[in-house]
Amino acid sequence: MLNSLRSLKSVPYFFQLFGARSISNFGNGISPVALAFGVLSISGADAISLSTVMAARTLPLLLLLVVGGAVADRFGRARVMGTTDMLLSVLILIAAISFIVDSPSILLLVIVSILSGVLNGLWYPAYSGLTPIVVPSEKLQSANAVIGFGSNVSFMLGAAAGGLVVSFLGVGWALAIDALTFLVAGAMVLPLSKLPQTGQLAVGEKSNVLKDIKEGWGEFSSRPWLVSVVIAFAFVNLAFEANWAVLGALQSESEFDGPISWAQILGFMSFGFILGVLIANRVRPRYPVRAAMLMAMFIPLFLFAIAFPLPFPIILLSAIGAGMGLDFYYVLWMTTIQTKIPEESLSRVTSYDAFGSFIIGPIGIAVAGPLALTIGLQATMLISASLAALALITVLFMRSVRNLEASN
Repeated sequence: MLNSLRSLKSVPYFFQLFGARSISNFGNGISPVALAFGVLSISGADAISLSTVMAARTLPLLLLLVVGGAVADRFGRARVMGTTDMLLSVLILIAAISFIVDSPSILLLVIVSILSGVLNGLWYPAYSGLTPIVVPSEKLQSANAVIGFGSNVSFMLGAAAGGLVVSFLGVGWALAIDALTFLVAGAMVLPLSKLPQTGQLAVGEKSNVLKDIKEGWGEFSSRPWLVSVVIAFAFVNLAFEANWAVLGALQSESEFDGPISWAQILGFMSFGFILGVLIANRVRPRYPVRAAMLMAMFIPLFLFAIAFPLPFPIILLSAIGAGMGLDFYYVLWMTTIQTKIPEESLSRVTSYDAFGSFIIGPIGIAVAGPLALTIGLQATMLISASLAALALITVLFMRSVRNLEASN
């Protein structure tokens, strides 16, 4: 990692992008802790209120991803990313002030969540396509790994800081810090809009968003390896999110020490995230997608380990493996897309990638609880683990995925 940092030191503006992403992810670590305890502190709020606030962000995020890709490709990724970060800081600050003056409401938080989902739907494709504008192609894998490392460490520190600030200063001040991180990150990214971007509209040139979306679909759908992996990860994410949001906590409550055990599992998984980007930074496989899929097999292994359940130390080790597999996959996958897709279409293609990969994830969350009550918790967990394993094994049998070579 130190060697990569040294090699990227000569890349203009890279550390500006790296710093912005790390700072905003520190805020992302704070917000789940602050928001969860904030919602539950409102008079009359319950678990359903918390689910409503958290879910309000998901649908607009997914619906805006495809549009966000077209907007970022045509109007400038840095401009879109910086602007949405700064607007998001205003929304979070509104929520923060409501807690500081002791007048929060579920309705206000739902509205903030919906608007935040809209902004995130525009932000993600812009972020995914910005790194290749800043970093030369031969250093993209190192750049993705370094950004991933900084983001993971920042998120962990943010989560820890969020708990302390909520405990000692209150929810409002924790959210205010979160808002500040997005304001700073947006201000750091916005100046990168001066960098040239292939395919961006010239001054006075008009855009046809529907035509741009259609062209992005053509770039996406014409690559079997890309479509196949996205479909496979749709099912992996369905299984993983069902366990992350519902089944894992239920199993920890049933078989272990409840919240303490689940926190330990998530902590070990976070350590795996860091290991994943460190390993991805070191290796240069000839067949990157094959390597990414094989490492991703640690995800269903973790799901099987907690479903049976195996002895707790083995579950913790499998959680490290799952985190490692997820972020190793992410670095190699993003690098492959960034080097195989024409630069002018990159944000549109990554928007289809994100949309397809996560579109059925909320279904996993929605059906996990009812299914566990109907057929049993262990059976539900074993089904989800099997689904993830089958999706990954199936896609590895596809020659276009297995034999896709890295770009030089």
